[in-house]
Amino acid sequence: MKKNFSFYFMLAILAGMTLVFSNCTKEGPAGPAGANGTNGINGTDGTDGVDGNSTCLECHTAAYMDAINTSFNEHKHVIGTSWARGTSGSCGMCHSHDGFVEFVRSGTMIGAEISTPLTCATCHDSHSSLEDGISAPMRSVPVPTSLITEGAVYEHGGGNLCATCHQARRGPASYYGTEDGTFARKFTGDDIATYQAHGAVGPNGSIELVGDTLFVVFDVPVATHTYTNSTHAGPHHGPQANMFAADMGSVIGTPFDRDHHTDCASCHLTNAEVGGGHTFVPDNAMCNACHSEAGYDMEAEQAEIAARLHAVEVALEAAGAIHVADDGVHPMYASLETAKWNAFWNYMCLYEDNSNGLHNFNYAKQLLTQCESALGI
Repeated sequence: MKKNFSFYFMLAILAGMTLVFSNCTKEGPAGPAGANGTNGINGTDGTDGVDGNSTCLECHTAAYMDAINTSFNEHKHVIGTSWARGTSGSCGMCHSHDGFVEFVRSGTMIGAEISTPLTCATCHDSHSSLEDGISAPMRSVPVPTSLITEGAVYEHGGGNLCATCHQARRGPASYYGTEDGTFARKFTGDDIATYQAHGAVGPNGSIELVGDTLFVVFDVPVATHTYTNSTHAGPHHGPQANMFAADMGSVIGTPFDRDHHTDCASCHLTNAEVGGGHTFVPDNAMCNACHSEAGYDMEAEQAEIAARLHAVEVALEAAGAIHVADDGVHPMYASLETAKWNAFWNYMCLYEDNSNGLHNFNYAKQLLTQCESALGI
């Protein structure tokens, strides 16, 4: 019992001492405020970034963008009826905005559910950043692969975007037959007079009018003749990449010497004063600024090509290969001697290129010479 008393007595003394010490160290009231200290040194200013508003307005003003939209919306990249073909799986890559974007993105050819014409975003991609350059960014595309020559590519630099679609869809070999054949067709309306006047039916073909229907039999001996089996025969519209490459005619030629001609835009998007260049009309004055020093006149060269091409056109219509109408030139169903058929094909290459030789003068002249020889011009 005595031991326990001593323990509790000591515990009480310790508790009392703790209370005394805690009262002695308790913080008192705050004293008066001291004087303000000296401010620290300012940090180094960062580098100013690009002024986004003024940079964007180099292009994105109402006047400038309206000029681009107006000229672009009047161009065949937007107007016309070709966009109806955009729902086709084999045509959508070039005949619809969505089809083209999907093709360059994944390489897959699709038919658009609803086909729409080209827009700014068909060819232009988003700006990555202001620091990386503010010029309108072009959509990145693979180097286009030829649709008529296996293994061939069309490297046109920035023009690869254009060459993806502006190339032939077929070559002349796709029309050459492998065995003799006869093909019967019926024509009505205005076609009756056309085929009665110029029908090329082959050595043993026939033309017979029964009532309001013209019955035509085309005889095609494969050793000597070639058959045109469509009124859309030819390399397809806009085969400019092939004119550069000189590979779509019945004869192969010399590719265009690119030299400083870096891409399609260097000629077709040069006139910023007219719709920002989006008329796509080349400025021949720019060409002559360089070539005239060598005595080369672009307009004169084109005029010569145009005159020769017209003479070939007249001869081909007389031979029954084409029909010339107010809305353009239309191939006719025909069985032609193969040499004349080759002349027809070469003519269609030049007609569809639509540059009067400008995209490759040497090759244009080579094709015309072959046409003139076959047609006796």
